[in-house]
Amino acid sequence: MASPPLTPSNLAPARSEWRFFPVTAPTEWIEDYRPGKFHPVHFGDQFKDRRYRILRKLGYGAYSTVWLARDEQMKCYVALKILAAQSTDSDNEPSILKYLAQHTLSHPGKYHIIVLKDSFKHNGPNGEHTCLVFTAMGPSTATVVEHLPEELLSKIDPKIWYPIWMARSILQQALLGIDFLHQIGIVHGDIQPGNLLFLATDLASVEETRLSQKDVMPESMVSIERQDGKVDRWAPKYLVLNQPLMEFVKLDSNFVIKISDMGGAFFKDKPPKHLVTPVSLRSPETILKEVPTTNQDMWSFGCLIFEFITGRPLFVVDNAGDENETNDDHFLQLFSTLGPIPMDILSKWSRANIYFNSHGENIKNYIGNLLEGFDMSLLEDQPTLEELFEQYKPVGMEREESREVMRILRWILQYDASKRPLSSELLRDPWFVRVGGGISDFVV
Repeated sequence: MASPPLTPSNLAPARSEWRFFPVTAPTEWIEDYRPGKFHPVHFGDQFKDRRYRILRKLGYGAYSTVWLARDEQMKCYVALKILAAQSTDSDNEPSILKYLAQHTLSHPGKYHIIVLKDSFKHNGPNGEHTCLVFTAMGPSTATVVEHLPEELLSKIDPKIWYPIWMARSILQQALLGIDFLHQIGIVHGDIQPGNLLFLATDLASVEETRLSQKDVMPESMVSIERQDGKVDRWAPKYLVLNQPLMEFVKLDSNFVIKISDMGGAFFKDKPPKHLVTPVSLRSPETILKEVPTTNQDMWSFGCLIFEFITGRPLFVVDNAGDENETNDDHFLQLFSTLGPIPMDILSKWSRANIYFNSHGENIKNYIGNLLEGFDMSLLEDQPTLEELFEQYKPVGMEREESREVMRILRWILQYDASKRPLSSELLRDPWFVRVGGGISDFVV
């Protein structure tokens, strides 16, 4: 009789220690099903005394998986987020969410934050997991853009991206949510397209068979196999491809955006040592690892204004290698895009002398070393913010609106964080207040 497999370590395994044959499908890493990490989930699994029954996989992240479940008590569909076991003791998300749910501030932005409906603990083979229950939402803005219907695409612009009225509405709704968080003392810390979700509508009347992934898309179940042929009790019997609720999102003038994922959020007076902000969306002070504030959310939002209007990210920073070179690359991009870096920031950047002289003048504009004899004239000057926007803005965008957007971008993307606008100030800007083209008015 074959011996049972050894309990895997709670540390990420080296390649030689992998238990499973590699899975090439776009799912979470199978080796993350180990003590301290993900809980194995199968369709039909039940949680909290059989109240929640798993129907469909909505997504996953570095520290959680998210599932569509049937709430048998309330007779409705919900999103069930199951945190990694190691996150249960240290994660700030549950306390942030409970604070949000109980806060009584009357603010239109509260409608644009996903509110906690329920929470509980669940014990499994990989430890104790915090489980969070939310309203079932549609896909993120990063996903929906790949499925825009033809009638929303420009007839004169070959780029597949949100029309300007949708981009403005997404940004406006997100800004309302950000302002609500800031007003009650919370910094989100991870404002990005993947955390802005479309509301799924009319789910209450949908037959369960239409939502059951096992019935609708059985091919989305990915088989797995241990290399030693043994049965693994820490991983699921199969992995599942994401199946967001795209078919239940209405992309008309009444669409709703809500900010999700408070996994990186924190109270203003209790800043964390490290942020989960995507590398390319970091503010200068975050790159320098200064104490994070609401200014980071505003910087990220400024980057998103550029991205949602042009269809491309403002900064693209590779973080696969050395951290110092990642930061160097980011600062060089800031310099070429936004202009000269102030001396007080250069003085805090430990490697600034490699790229700038004592007067703040750029003396090297590339990372690492060039081959001997390399023709320096081949290093092209990088475009400024204005040049990038002019190059990538939507075809047919009015000149006056282009000027408005550039004014806002320059207002937000300032090296001096104290000069950036508050979310409440930005909400009063004419570009966000403007009514028409599918934008609903609001009062702050």
